[in-house]
Amino acid sequence: MRRATLDSRTLTLAEARRLAVAAQMFGARPARPGVAQLRELAARVHEFQIDSVNVLARAHYVAPFARLGPYPVAALDELAYRTRELFEYWGHAACLMPVALYPLLRYRMDKHGEWTRQYMRSRRGAYMAKAYAEVQERGALAAADLSNPGKRSGNWWGWSSGKAALEHLYDAGLLAIAGRRGFERLYDLAERVIPRTVREAPVLPPEQAMKELIVLAAAAQGVGTADDLATYFYVDGWRDRRGPAPWWARAARPRKRAQPVVGRLVAELVEEGRLLPARVEGWKAPAYLHREAQVPKDVAARAFVTPFDSLVWHRPRLARLFGMKYTIEIYTPVAKRIYGYYVCPFLLGDTIVARADLKADRSRATLVVHSVHLERGHPPRRVLPELAAELRELQTWLGLERIEVTRPAELKRLLSAGSRTRSRATSRSG
Repeated sequence: MRRATLDSRTLTLAEARRLAVAAQMFGARPARPGVAQLRELAARVHEFQIDSVNVLARAHYVAPFARLGPYPVAALDELAYRTRELFEYWGHAACLMPVALYPLLRYRMDKHGEWTRQYMRSRRGAYMAKAYAEVQERGALAAADLSNPGKRSGNWWGWSSGKAALEHLYDAGLLAIAGRRGFERLYDLAERVIPRTVREAPVLPPEQAMKELIVLAAAAQGVGTADDLATYFYVDGWRDRRGPAPWWARAARPRKRAQPVVGRLVAELVEEGRLLPARVEGWKAPAYLHREAQVPKDVAARAFVTPFDSLVWHRPRLARLFGMKYTIEIYTPVAKRIYGYYVCPFLLGDTIVARADLKADRSRATLVVHSVHLERGHPPRRVLPELAAELRELQTWLGLERIEVTRPAELKRLLSAGSRTRSRATSRSG
C-alpha cells in the first residue's frame, strides 16, 4: 500500500476508487463471518442505514453481507438489541451505529433535550408527558401500544400523535430503540437501553463533536471533498442547523437556520494535521484524506450494494468516483423507469461494472433478476460470470431455492449451465 504522505497527495482516479472501496471494507471475505467480523466492520464503516424497503432484504442486513459474505443475520440483531453494542439513531439517516459513537451524537440529542423537558411541563406538552410516563411505567412500547395512540392524519408525515411524540422523545435522547417488532420500533427509556458507561461519557461541545465525526467519515470514505465528508454523518446538515422544537410545535414564522460551519471545521482539521488536503484527477473541488490513509495496489471486491449502502450514499461522489449516475426509481412511475424498481449497483474490483434490478420473491423461494445493465466499457464476458457467481451466494444467504432471470439471456444461460467461474481477483477466502 502507498501511504498518503505530504509528498504524495495527488491521486489518480483509479487510486481514489481503490482507496474508497477499501476504506468501506470491501475485499477478500472471511471464510466464516460471524459476530467478531461484524463487530469489526461496524467499527470501520460506523453506520448501517435502516430502511423500510424489503424487496430484497432490509438494507442494514445487506450491507454487511456485501462486505463479509454469508454471515448469520441474527448476529446483527444480537449486537443491536441484546448485547447493546450497536444503537439506533440519526447518522447519515436512521442507522445502526456502534455505541462508541453515542457521546459524539449527544449534541444532536441535547439540543432538543431542554426544550422537550420544558414542553412536557407545559399544557401543550401534556400529551407527550403522558406518553413518556407510560413508557417509563410499562417498558418498551410501540406507538400503537400507547393507551391513547391518537389517530393518523395528514400532518406529521401521516404519523399518529403518539408516534410523533415518541419520535421526538427519541430525537431528544430521552427514549431509545430497545428493539423491533417486525419493522416497528419499540421505544424505551434511554437509560434502560444505552449502556451506563456510554451515557455517562463526557459530552463534547457541538463543533468538537462535529469535527470528530468528520474525521471518522474521512477514514470510512478513504477520500472525499468537504461536502462528501460532511454528508457521511450529515454533519452541519438540516438536523444540526434547525431549531430544537419539532416543526409542528414551532411558531408560524420559523427561525432562520444557523449558517453552515463545515468548511471552517474542515480547515481547522487540516491545520491540526488530522486531515490531509489532496487532489484527485478530474475533481474540481479540493479533496481530503485521513492522515492514516493508504492506497492499496488492488481490491478483491465483488458485491451487490443496495441503494442505501454507504458506498453509494452521496450521489455526486458516486458520479465523480465511478462515473455512475444513479437514482432510486422506486417512486418513479413504471413507464418512466430506466433501470427498474430496486436496482443494486454491482461492484467488481474497484469499479461499479453493472446494475441489477433484484427481488426476493419469498412466496416462490426465488431470487428474481428482472434485468441487468452493464456500465459503459465493461464487457459481458468479464462481468456476467462474476455477477452470476455473486447471485448464487446471495440466493444461498437469503435462503431461496432458485434464481429466475428475465434478461439478459446470456446471464440466464450462465446460471442454467451451473457455471461457477471465479476470478483470482475475487477470491472469497480471507
